[in-house]
Amino acid sequence: MINEVHFEIASAAFLALLFFTDLFKRQLPIKKVITFQVLLCVMMLCSFSTADYILTMRYSTSVLLNTTIYTGTMIIGLFCVMATHWHVMSLTYRLDRKTLRVKIDLCLFGIMILIIALSPWTHWYYTISLQGEYHKTIIAYLMIAVLCIYLITDLIYLWYGAREYSLRRKLMCSCMLVCFLTVAFRDVSNSQSYIFCNVFVVLFLYVYYLSLQSPDFYVDNVTGSFNRNGFEESLYERIAYHVPTACFMVRVRNFGAMASVYGDEVLLKVQKLILELIEKKCHADVIFHVGSSSFAILLDTKEQVEELYDYLKENLLKVWIIDDEIINHEYSFYQVLYPEDEIGFDEIMQRIHYARSDHEGHHKPGELIHLGKTAIQDITRAKEVAHLVEEAIMDNSIEINLQPIYSFSRNMITSVEVLARLKDHEKNYINPEYFIHIAEENHSIIALGEQIFRKACIFASQYHIFDYGIEEMNINLSPVQCRYDNLIERFVEIAKEYDIPMDHIHLEITESEFTDKEAVDRTLHRFSEKGVKVALDDFGTGFSTIANILELPVDYVKIDKSLVWSYATGKNQFLNDMMPMIKAEGKKIIAEGIESEEQMDIIRKLNGDYLQGYYFSKPLKESEFVRYIKKYNGFR
Repeated sequence: MINEVHFEIASAAFLALLFFTDLFKRQLPIKKVITFQVLLCVMMLCSFSTADYILTMRYSTSVLLNTTIYTGTMIIGLFCVMATHWHVMSLTYRLDRKTLRVKIDLCLFGIMILIIALSPWTHWYYTISLQGEYHKTIIAYLMIAVLCIYLITDLIYLWYGAREYSLRRKLMCSCMLVCFLTVAFRDVSNSQSYIFCNVFVVLFLYVYYLSLQSPDFYVDNVTGSFNRNGFEESLYERIAYHVPTACFMVRVRNFGAMASVYGDEVLLKVQKLILELIEKKCHADVIFHVGSSSFAILLDTKEQVEELYDYLKENLLKVWIIDDEIINHEYSFYQVLYPEDEIGFDEIMQRIHYARSDHEGHHKPGELIHLGKTAIQDITRAKEVAHLVEEAIMDNSIEINLQPIYSFSRNMITSVEVLARLKDHEKNYINPEYFIHIAEENHSIIALGEQIFRKACIFASQYHIFDYGIEEMNINLSPVQCRYDNLIERFVEIAKEYDIPMDHIHLEITESEFTDKEAVDRTLHRFSEKGVKVALDDFGTGFSTIANILELPVDYVKIDKSLVWSYATGKNQFLNDMMPMIKAEGKKIIAEGIESEEQMDIIRKLNGDYLQGYYFSKPLKESEFVRYIKKYNGFR
């Protein structure tokens, strides 16, 4: 018997060490972690009480003391089974106190505790012989049988109800349940062959702790906050229990590029400073470092998200000075709402992954982006279009349409704009601005742009369009293409292959914002040296500015149709000032979106040079354009 006391005390000491070590570590505030801490605590108390009971039975002659210790030991043993059951329920996300099942469990365990506690007077759970020995009653064996049924039910549910669990996790949890079932059978049989049973339970709990429950698994070593594993566990639990959740994310834009410039140590300080700022408004338990550049915060309501967003937008510095390093960065903000967005865990994680990635041009920095139901549709659509662009490049299947440009001075069509066309799998045309933007993001614009340029040259050569009054062929050029060092050489080579003079080429810088103005300026100057004309496209949309007209080698300025239409309806008078200023700089003006004679007269009075729009023709296929140009310019 004394050996069993030693083992119980050793087990209790070991559990106490594990419990307090675990207690002082950073703990993820989810049910499975909390129930495991409770289980450790109850097991520790159980080992101490068991050792105390053995010693009391051996050395004490007080019936009252012996009965009190025995009753307390039985109650703590019952708590061990309860804690194990609730821990397994938390692992399988069934521990919702609002459900009828949990309410029944609480009532049943409460009755069992009452039966044991009243047994010194009622003898419901045990009786005491004249020799002072304790014997369990039929009620006690029924209670033990019920507890075993609970544990066996948990075991069955673990294997057949928790399909998302890995085999390793199921085996570990099953072993824990089997250990407690073994203890229960020992109590039923009163066999001394199970003297070391509690020791095995303790050792297994330690192995289980290291493999599945260690708090370090959820903590980020860089910032000290919870990591992505902790975020996924917390989010999954909230959704499993249908807890309303507002997930807010803040991401440092282009973090990877900055890391390559400033180094990880400098940016580590930035991460910690951002974390400290978030912690001023939120409890540390709801903040997660989900990526090197991203923090996620789990809140309860949309209003809390908006409050935090306003605070961070106001207080997050755009310029950090750390170790005399000046670091400039911008931030993106996102929110996902559950259950308002009507999506589950996998869909939310897909949105989180999207928010963590660099996607320049999709969202403006500083805005709070709601990644709602349409977000995934947009992502899926973008992927589909990116695949279609790649297919078009591989299959050489991009199409071109041609739209005529009218010259006031020549009173005829003198230019043609080449417009790229791409179809989806249903043979519907995709918005050119959209697929060009996707190609820019995926860096496939170089190959796509070269294919469009080649097809334009083939068209001009095959149909001899320069023999029918056409002086220039306008082709769109993306600023992203300007970063390609061999762009000019490739275009010159292609034009020469089809005998197209470079002074017949007219490049239009597209509507994209200049992200590398030096590359654009350098490329356009080199094209100008080859005789190529350059136009600044979509002037007036917010991207093209007067500064670009003055600084870049621009020959033409294309006035966006929105300015033309609003001027015609009297909503603005910007053209009265803009056009004379552009003309004063020696640039020629092309007005887009001309759809009526009234609009044509307006541009004529404002001293415009060229017109483009449906008043003359919509974009046409190659053969249709040739027939149109011959007829309009008087060629047969």
